[in-house]
Amino acid sequence: MIKLYPDRTVPALLRVLADLVTISWAVAWGVLGWLIYKTVMGLEVIADGLTNTGMTFNSWITSFRNAIPGGIPGVTQFLINVADTLRKYSGDPLVAGGHQVHDAIIKLAIVLALLVALPPILLVLLPYGGWRWRDMRETGAALAFVRIASITGRAEQARAVLAYRAVSTLSFRALMSASTDPVGDIAERRYDRLADAMLKRAGLDPGRLAPPQLPELPPHRHR
Repeated sequence: MIKLYPDRTVPALLRVLADLVTISWAVAWGVLGWLIYKTVMGLEVIADGLTNTGMTFNSWITSFRNAIPGGIPGVTQFLINVADTLRKYSGDPLVAGGHQVHDAIIKLAIVLALLVALPPILLVLLPYGGWRWRDMRETGAALAFVRIASITGRAEQARAVLAYRAVSTLSFRALMSASTDPVGDIAERRYDRLADAMLKRAGLDPGRLAPPQLPELPPHRHR
């Protein structure tokens, strides 16, 4: 069972605030990474300029090649070879270079955006996300424990379990804040204060483990 937030107001508000801060942190760095990506991608105009220049040269060379008169021995083939050479060493390299620069700009934009955004996001999100997941599972498990005890009518036995767990897991400061005589409470089976402290630590309202109220029977009338 998963319980997102504790029952008590202050711990719940603190977790909501921490969630909002963490999400805002991740979104802020994600936006910064996106801005860096868009900025670097603005260099595409350089690649597009190279590609367009090469295509313009090729179109001129094609027009020149189509305008070569045919049937002139030696001259026609010479001009065709010149046109093909111009295309090979001017237009085509510019088009290919433009495509290569375009691909390099895309890769550079992605790498820079990830290098800027991911480390700070993961630095906060991974430890906080792991802690929140464990916290939600722990609170949910405590809620399941309380519900089963309440449904089965074993609230008092559950309080005893919680009291013993409080003595064994709470710090001495928290233990003495819950009860001035923890040992005496355990010895005399006064489990309420220690059980309530344990439930609060688990993020639950101690009232969840209140014993079920028995319905009041109507007074018996004597005839």
